[in-house]
Amino acid sequence: MLRPSIPLGRFAGVRVGLNPTVLVIAVLLVTGLAFGRLPAAFPGYGVAGYLAAAVAGTLAFLASLLAHELAHAVVARREGVEVAGVTLWLLGGVAHLRGEPRTPGADLRIAAAGPLVSLALGVCFGLLALAGQGLVRGTLTYLAGANLVLAVFNLVPGAPLDGGRILRALLWAWRGDRVFAAVVAAKAGKAVGWTLLALGGIMLLTGAGLQGVWFGVVGLFVAGAAAAEERHARAIAPQKSPTVT
Repeated sequence: MLRPSIPLGRFAGVRVGLNPTVLVIAVLLVTGLAFGRLPAAFPGYGVAGYLAAAVAGTLAFLASLLAHELAHAVVARREGVEVAGVTLWLLGGVAHLRGEPRTPGADLRIAAAGPLVSLALGVCFGLLALAGQGLVRGTLTYLAGANLVLAVFNLVPGAPLDGGRILRALLWAWRGDRVFAAVVAAKAGKAVGWTLLALGGIMLLTGAGLQGVWFGVVGLFVAGAAAAEERHARAIAPQKSPTVT
């Protein structure tokens, strides 16, 4: 389990903390907004204005990540799954669940909660952006886009992404075999991870630089986490299950 070392307290009854690696993404976001995206779109505001907007946008995005993970945690608790806490880190957030959902429906509801919250936040920020001007509008537009991208990316059907959990729930409901469903979702996750890694390599070769590195890091994490989930699923597979191949 990814350990938080900076406790933030409890939100909705769930313990929340930060892993120090979240500072890396915070610095990257502030830098990219203050010295790249915002000055290019809205010139003439001065360094202080861009930095203030970038810091506000970064904090709001981290809060959006927290809302995404808290949605998973709150629904999990309602479904009878114990929640150890939520951690924000370099690649986003993690809701630490102790135990597994008892039914495919519970699995589906827990998995879908996060993307639904991100989608709702994206729409809300987008509507607010329509009423804003200048840097305020630019920051809100960024937050709308970031939340929509977060929702869509997490719906990619491969574990450990939320889309992989949804795929697992649907396969579990169809076949009645949770182990089979978990292995298929994990294999899909490995394919997603290696695809992201390959895209990152192509982007590096074509001059995308930091974006290529980021795709590669995310791809390695997804592939590694998916492989771990597949090993776990096979380890707990009952001997009578011939469907796991």
